[in-house]
Amino acid sequence: RGAFIRSLLIPGWGQSAAGAPGRGAFYFGMEGASLWMILKSFKTLDSAKTRLKSAEVAVRTELQSTQGLSGSDLDEAVQGDSKVKSAAMLVEDRSQQREDWIAAGMFFLMFGAADAFVTAHLEDFPEPLETRIETSPELGVGVSFSLPLNFFR
Repeated sequence: RGAFIRSLLIPGWGQSAAGAPGRGAFYFGMEGASLWMILKSFKTLDSAKTRLKSAEVAVRTELQSTQGLSGSDLDEAVQGDSKVKSAAMLVEDRSQQREDWIAAGMFFLMFGAADAFVTAHLEDFPEPLETRIETSPELGVGVSFSLPLNFFR
């Protein structure tokens, strides 16, 4: 349980504490990259929202001055404009990207914690059986197995 909690607090810590520092570094790197992309997706979403507001203001100003629209007619015309629709689509896409990166970050965090849990449980796993195949002209083929001394602890 301790390795699981360690990896939730700092990705890779549980693996490193259980004797697998290479895997710990991998999970730390994956979570770092995910966090970087989450922060980047927040920035690109803010940029897309700013672009949408600018497009709405520009189209609203143009429609008021050229066609004299106001009220709900103006709002409908602004929302129907191709520039505004394109910018709204971009906001929707960037929002989806942000959600995807958050989900990926949570996946790597939970998967890393589960891996740390399993690694900690397998840390004291006994050495594998040693298998030997021997051949002799008199006896034929023989197979022998040997267990490490600490196998039955």
